[in-house]
Amino acid sequence: MKKEIEQVIKEIRDRQSFFITAHVNPEADAMGSSLALAWSLRQIGKKAQVVSHDPLPKFLSFLPHKDILTQMPRIASPPDALFVLDCGDIERTGFFDGASRPSFPVINIDHHITNKQFGTVNWVDPGAAATAELIYDLDRDLGIDLTPEIAICLYTALLSETGFFAYSNTSPKVFKIAAELIERGVDPWAVAQKVRENSIGRLHLLGELLLGLQQTEDGKIAWVAVTQDHFKRTGTTAEDLEEFVGYPRSLKGVEVALLFREVDTETTKVSFRSRDRVDVAVLAQLFGGGGHQKAAGCTIKSGLKEVQTRVIQAVKKVLLPS
Repeated sequence: MKKEIEQVIKEIRDRQSFFITAHVNPEADAMGSSLALAWSLRQIGKKAQVVSHDPLPKFLSFLPHKDILTQMPRIASPPDALFVLDCGDIERTGFFDGASRPSFPVINIDHHITNKQFGTVNWVDPGAAATAELIYDLDRDLGIDLTPEIAICLYTALLSETGFFAYSNTSPKVFKIAAELIERGVDPWAVAQKVRENSIGRLHLLGELLLGLQQTEDGKIAWVAVTQDHFKRTGTTAEDLEEFVGYPRSLKGVEVALLFREVDTETTKVSFRSRDRVDVAVLAQLFGGGGHQKAAGCTIKSGLKEVQTRVIQAVKKVLLPS
């Protein structure tokens, strides 16, 4: 990846003004990486602003974002270049579609194996645990001082993307980075408390979903489904579903866990999680989505019940004995 990071550094040195964005409904890796990069670029005298189609999730409001993060419906004034982080397809930023592409350079930094290589410069490393790991590497090569602001953003991203340092993507390098970030002032307990903080509505939502948890007869597939009525009853939003798909995956014998979310009567989002042998990125791609081998997702233009049937049948085919 030496060539790719050198290309990114050249873009940074040749230009002065940058926007940084990620995918819609940003989670910890997307937002933490974006904020860390913005603070880093400002440190070396560049103009940098994080722009997001959707608001900062409440559970990440502790990250240093004042005057550096802006929510906007579209990018009105183009910068010298646009960084797109943790996003497999530029359309997932919410700012572009098939008919509307940026007229300025795009620097694509990601760790999803299904990334569509849409940038003017593409630095995609599926071997990285998180996009934050790549931003850390970039900072090291640029000689950036890992200030407390940068450190907490990178640490939060790594913590979340590795499942609190428990997922299989938790490498020795991840622990080394985390140790350095702690040395730079990150309080692990404080960050964990913020990320795991619950509202009573969120716990009520979890209770309702677990009561509706289902499994196939052989116990290899388990799923939960959330409707708009669930959100209304509990006073919650889609943001409150973070990590809920981990509960069906925790069942003994489960190979693939699913979370179905009703967006509206004609749109359903699906989160896939694999325990071990199933590549759920391949499954998500069948429905126009993508992600990682053990964590992926897609959006399907169809009602909840129909999507459940189609997706579960697809997973069953993958699990058929060879």
